Amino acid sequence: MKLSFNYIIIMVFLSSFLIAKTGYPALHIFTSSIPLSMAGAGYLHSSPISSKMNPSSQSGKYFSASLIKYPASITSQSAGAQFPLLDGNLSMSMNYISYGIFQGYNDYAEPIGTYSSADSWLSVSYSSRVLLLPIYWGVRSKFYSSLYNNSKIRLATLSTGAHLKSHKYRVNLGISIHDLGKQLKGPKLDLSPQVLLSISKELINLPLTLYVDFIPYNENQNSEIFIGGNFNVGKNFQVRAGSSTRKVKHNIKKGMTQSILGSTGMGFGYRNKSVFLNYGFYIYGTTALIQGFEIGTSL
Repeated sequence: MKLSFNYIIIMVFLSSFLIAKTGYPALHIFTSSIPLSMAGAGYLHSSPISSKMNPSSQSGKYFSASLIKYPASITSQSAGAQFPLLDGNLSMSMNYISYGIFQGYNDYAEPIGTYSSADSWLSVSYSSRVLLLPIYWGVRSKFYSSLYNNSKIRLATLSTGAHLKSHKYRVNLGISIHDLGKQLKGPKLDLSPQVLLSISKELINLPLTLYVDFIPYNENQNSEIFIGGNFNVGKNFQVRAGSSTRKVKHNIKKGMTQSILGSTGMGFGYRNKSVFLNYGFYIYGTTALIQGFEIGTSL
């Protein structure tokens, strides 16, 4: 029974690119435990490996690696680094997600060996300040290579964004466009770019940074809001939590616990001068869990 349930989860996850206009499951998965713990919020948080980031927000000099574990033994692995270059910041990462190994059969239900399904992609980003203005811009390009049984897909995407930083009010305002794509090989996908508005605010009276990200309505989906917070506990520890309007979609109405916890993320982190560790989890409405662990070091 458990095997059958896991098989259904994997097939639904893989087939989403065939039944949804936005198409491709690897475009919107979690690759970092920080946005995972804030339920998808935090596009203005800098990261060399996160798929949920405004390209203009990257800064700093460090290496990071993560492992994200989805239900049904689906796993995502990422590693990347970012560092200053010229008058800006360059970021590069490698990402891989495995959907598992399956037994193949012919038309007569005879075993013909196993096959695997997976996505892998290379990401390169660059961001810089616009002259001496408190405005930053960035661009990210990705090249995807995917294998679903006998189907091979090649895809190139481009994302771009900008944000305004106000030191006086401790607030950042950003806008980004994600997944402007061109398919190079494989079954035809109907890709749709995603526009996202973001704000981050450092509170004065609390050691808390709030993140709000908004996806406006388009022809493929309703508008969505993601809200998360990063709370500093002392000098080295952080506690994170978040939720989103997906809580309504994930509500399967099978109990108060599932309704309250659906589409909720939580996590914590530790950072000193050279090393940081982060753990986070995200809960579906079915109470199924995504867990993520991330480790990094300053360069």
